[in-house]
Amino acid sequence: MRDPLKVDEAYYHNFDNSYSKFADAVMDVGDSPCVKFECPRYKLCAEEKVECKAFRFWVNNGEMETYSKKVKGMVSIEKDLERILRICE
Repeated sequence: MRDPLKVDEAYYHNFDNSYSKFADAVMDVGDSPCVKFECPRYKLCAEEKVECKAFRFWVNNGEMETYSKKVKGMVSIEKDLERILRICE
């Protein structure tokens, strides 16, 4: 289901290695919420070039949980899969 991320080899072979940490970080982001929670829209969102609230939260915060005032604690972003779809810009 998941396509592997690929980083240009040049990031690892530059003169001062300043890009190697960046390349490593790109590779170490882990599974997106789409993959982790097996979202049924995984392929459809890619085709339509849209993103859901859960995906946006994960991209911006790198977390799979968020604080909920209603629950007064941490909750999984899984509830936000398929919600509030927006075109990727």
